Amino acid sequence: MALTVGNVFVSYVDGVPRYASQRLDASYRLFIRGDKVTRVARKSSVTVDSESRQRGRRQLTPLIEHYARVHQLAPELIAAVVGVESGFNASAVSPKGATGAMQLMPATAARYGVTNADDPAQNIAAGARHLKQLLASHHGNVALALAAYNAGQGAVARYGSRIPPYRETMLYVPAVLAAAARGSHQ
Repeated sequence: MALTVGNVFVSYVDGVPRYASQRLDASYRLFIRGDKVTRVARKSSVTVDSESRQRGRRQLTPLIEHYARVHQLAPELIAAVVGVESGFNASAVSPKGATGAMQLMPATAARYGVTNADDPAQNIAAGARHLKQLLASHHGNVALALAAYNAGQGAVARYGSRIPPYRETMLYVPAVLAAAARGSHQ
């Protein structure tokens, strides 16, 4: 399944990047056009040594590919979410309580029937299903679906179906899009 990404725009106000799925004013410049990354985000939210990351990626790839087929998603997108969220560490736990490869919050895990969020199969199955539903909610807009995955659907709604101006989310969305674009060209 091909990965398609809508345009993402960036504006630097006082040196702080702000991302949006549309040009909000004259200060916004094109950051990503379609699935072409014009500039890569500087910082990923997860730091994992290269060897651990590669080992985790090898272990999780069959599950990522399986659930991509099940939910008709691009495997590059799921792999990018896993890479940015957990660095391919199936037992990762965030300070906010998100767990597993796709860093599911407890309420999200429960919504999708996950009984063990550390189980990579359950975690990726639920994360992929959640991502699929977010894509449907945002009419296929990958950037907004990723913003909702990271900051919550309520946050995206509060900002008028735009990427919320939270530092973490503003770094997260382009990092995942860039990783997905790189993955689709490997």
